[in-house]
Amino acid sequence: MPWDTPKPVLARLLTTVMLAGVIVVGGLLHSGQWIRTAEPPSGEGARASLEMMQLLRDEHDLVANMVKAQLAPSNGFDAKPVAAERLQTIALR
Repeated sequence: MPWDTPKPVLARLLTTVMLAGVIVVGGLLHSGQWIRTAEPPSGEGARASLEMMQLLRDEHDLVANMVKAQLAPSNGFDAKPVAAERLQTIALR
């Protein structure tokens, strides 16, 4: 025989490797990662209230005014006080 290891040591090693493989495969199957499927989307989300939609519009207008102020400061258009006033109005809500 080319190996000098006794048969009980080789059998014990083989048994340990097989047991470890069974534990790993069993753990993967038990975790359910192979079985689960994705749930379909639920259709419709929650509706936003009128107040929240108005707040969203106000915030969009505020951002638009800030962008205009940054793009055209040399044209005499000064939107920074307007933007600051609107920001205070939105923050107080």
